Amino acid sequence: MIAVGEFFLKLATENITYKDIGKMDIKLRSFLVALLVVLLASCANTQRTTGQKKYKIAKDVSIPNATQIAVYLPEKTANSKFWVNATNNWHEPGKAFKESIEKALGKYFTNVVWFDQASDTKPNVYMSLSPDWDYNSGKIEMDMQYKIFDSSGKVLVDNKYETSSGLNFHAPDAAYYNSSYQAVEKLAVNFLNKLKPNVTQFPANLAMNQFALEKFVNIKKPVSSGTGFFLNPQGVVLTANHVIDDCLLIKVKQGELLTDATLSHSSQLLDVAVLNTNHEIDTYLKLRDKNELTLGEKLTTVSYPLKGLLESSPNMTFGNVTSKKALTGSLGLYQFSAPIQPGSSGGAIVSEQSELIGMVTSTLNVTNLAKKGVIPQNVNFALDVKYLRKFLDKNQVGYETSAEQSAANFSESALGTAVQIACYQ
Repeated sequence: MIAVGEFFLKLATENITYKDIGKMDIKLRSFLVALLVVLLASCANTQRTTGQKKYKIAKDVSIPNATQIAVYLPEKTANSKFWVNATNNWHEPGKAFKESIEKALGKYFTNVVWFDQASDTKPNVYMSLSPDWDYNSGKIEMDMQYKIFDSSGKVLVDNKYETSSGLNFHAPDAAYYNSSYQAVEKLAVNFLNKLKPNVTQFPANLAMNQFALEKFVNIKKPVSSGTGFFLNPQGVVLTANHVIDDCLLIKVKQGELLTDATLSHSSQLLDVAVLNTNHEIDTYLKLRDKNELTLGEKLTTVSYPLKGLLESSPNMTFGNVTSKKALTGSLGLYQFSAPIQPGSSGGAIVSEQSELIGMVTSTLNVTNLAKKGVIPQNVNFALDVKYLRKFLDKNQVGYETSAEQSAANFSESALGTAVQIACYQ
């Protein structure tokens, strides 16, 4: 027999077959049939709204409105998508949300553009949207937080809308689009009726490349975090590229120090990035002067794992170089045994002589191997210091080698140079 809990786990992760249904007890089979009837009856006809519903616009407001609006949408939201095995299709809420913004705002405003932090365009108004979706009783429910700013960055509106739409599992984009369209259209109508915007009332002051990015993000809640380390006295930080990829704003934290960081150089191939903090420091790591690693040599790493679970306390682990090679096809990686966790990426690998000998990049995905009955322990990967040196030399980033500095206690060296990196969108 297949139990109810087992069925829903299988429904979410695998394809249910007729053979599976035949193994179910009569109550579960009846429940499944009833569930499918409800879903098909209530949601099969869900289609995208055509936007014909009319909201009342104040008499002294004329549309379409020429006020230029720059819309900021977090990259993580815009690209959000996931695969559902049970229905064999993609759910793409991010794409549907972007399309709903273009349609709903375009219905009332003639000049809507996407925020571009490199642009010198000066919009009249800035708008920040942050949606969150949930599934409940055959419907997609959306909670959309939003803020509207004038061109100088003053908050005009800070509010949220909650909407919902029936979900057709075989054409899910309609539910995401409809719930989004409802919220964005309400936003547009209320903005017009209450603030009555025009280019005179909201003059274009700041260009997009001048706008304070902090206004778009929640400083208390980064979308992700990782680890880095100080590389030289000028406060240059080295980390993994995937830690800061798609960040609108980057913060570096060490103890009481919390400072902005800007991306200077990066490589997706090597998964390495250089950040400038413009904060002079006394403690930083020096690179190993010779290239070769020794199999079995001792090492330590300090990182800031598990954002939100272990606060911002650094975590120190010890291990050894277990192999000079990594996965087939990888470039410049070696294996080490010091335990790491999510958030450890970008952490320094430090030798007993207090030398930088690598940087944490990834760990072996044990989930898939566990399904095959193989459970490896502490198979983690680091970028070899000789590749770090080549990258730094190519981009003319200053560093020192261990031969130029006396070695200190390697645990203290690792701990004193590690920083937490927060990524905001």
